[in-house]
Formats: sequence, structure tokens, C-alpha cells
Amino acid sequence: MAQQQYGRYPMQGNAPELYERYNVPVTFRPLAQLFLEHVGLRTGERVLDVACGTGIVARLAAPQVGLSGTVVGLDLNTGMLEVARAQPSEPGATVEWRQGDATALPFADAAFDVVCCQQGLQFFPDKGRALREMYRVLVPGGCLALSVWGGVDPYSAAMAEALARYVSADAAARVLAPYALSDAETVRTLVIDAGFRTVDMRTAVLTRRSIGPPETSIPQGIAGSSYAAAVAAMDPAARTALVQDISTALHAYREGEGFAWPAEAHIVIAQP
Repeated sequence: MAQQQYGRYPMQGNAPELYERYNVPVTFRPLAQLFLEHVGLRTGERVLDVACGTGIVARLAAPQVGLSGTVVGLDLNTGMLEVARAQPSEPGATVEWRQGDATALPFADAAFDVVCCQQGLQFFPDKGRALREMYRVLVPGGCLALSVWGGVDPYSAAMAEALARYVSADAAARVLAPYALSDAETVRTLVIDAGFRTVDMRTAVLTRRSIGPPETSIPQGIAGSSYAAAVAAMDPAARTALVQDISTALHAYREGEGFAWPAEAHIVIAQP
């Protein structure tokens, strides 16, 4: 395994493994649980999870559709899919993991009852084409379920500011990239332009949490990110200062050893 060092805190694993180990439990699993509450999956449905990453939405969907349903997790990144395949299975539908591009889905027309995409749409280079592909593979009367972040949350704002100060503008921009579709009306317009007739926009608030003291939880949060290598290359004293600055900025959100802060997610439930 590759090894990344953040001062005296070593991180063992490659980026997808670190993402699953540190980012999924504290952020993406709670978000997936909240997301699927709004989706309301039913027994026997055929579900596609687009941009599935290491597969948390697909894994949680499996018990909800049961043995009579099907779940497919699709991602462009083969490393993410390798980690997804290695995770323990949930009871219910067996998840099929597929490599593929969201803008050219490798499925027949009307192949799914539900298409989900959690925190993926904002990263697609051609969002309209990806949404039209999701429309194509849905049955008439099917359901599109999207989740994208709303406004920049306090943790990400503090991280971006610290990275801009100690690392680079590019590293700071990578922190803010997930918020590219924070305007709800922009999302609604994209979905309508893709052909969906009924579009229900909802904004949910998730309490995001870090686990453990800042000197460990902040490096762990960085470990599976796209800017991890830039932080790993820093002088140890600068990394310590970066963590301290982020911790100071989040003082108002302290909860025990760690932090708890609100994060908005726009959830879209749409029908063709």
C-alpha cells in the first residue's frame, strides 16, 4: 500500500481506500441515509447508482429493494469500484458494479425504475448529456433522484481558506468544487432541460461531524481528497499550522473532541 504522511500521522492506503475509511463513515454514509429517505425505494425496484464512488448509496439501497430487486453501481473510476467490491455486502439485492461514463451509460433504454446520483452531477463535464442519459435509461413513470451540496459549509470554507494560505489557489479550488451546483434553480433548470416533467426540489440539512481531535480528524478528512498529495508535500511545520488554523476557524462548532457543523444538500426527485 502507498503511504501518505501528515506530520506524525501516517495514512496507509490509496486514495479510494482512504476515502472509504475516513470520508464515507462521517459524511457520505449519513448523507446517503438522508438521501434515500427522500427517494423512498420499494421492494423489487431496479436501481442504478450513477457515480457510485465506493458504493455507499448502492449498498444501502440493496436491503430496501430486497432480493426481488436489482442494484447497479456505476463509476468511471476503477479504483473506486475495486474498493466498492471489497466492502461487506448488505442483505437484499446483490449489487453489480460496472465501470462506465455517466454521459454514455452502458444500458438499454428504460432499464431502471430509479436512477440515483449522490454528489456526482456537479463533477460531470457535460451535465446536460448525463441527465439526458439518466432520462433515457428510466422507465416511463420512473424516478430520478439527485443530491448535490448547497452552500459552502463552515468546514469546507475553513479548509479552502487555509489551503489558499499555505498551499495554493488550486488546492483551495478543489475544496470548493463540490459546491459548483449550490444554486437550486440552476439544478432545477438542468433537470427540466433534460426532459423531466415533474421536478421536486428539496433542501435538507445534514449535521456533518469529525471524529477525534483536530490533529487527527483534519488530516484524515484530507487523506482521501483530490488535494491530499499537495498537503502531503508540505513542510511538517506548515501542515501543523494549517491544521491549527482550520481548528481555530471552527471553534464555534466544537463538539467534544471534534466538530459538528451544518451542511445543506439539495435533493431532486424528478419523473420523466
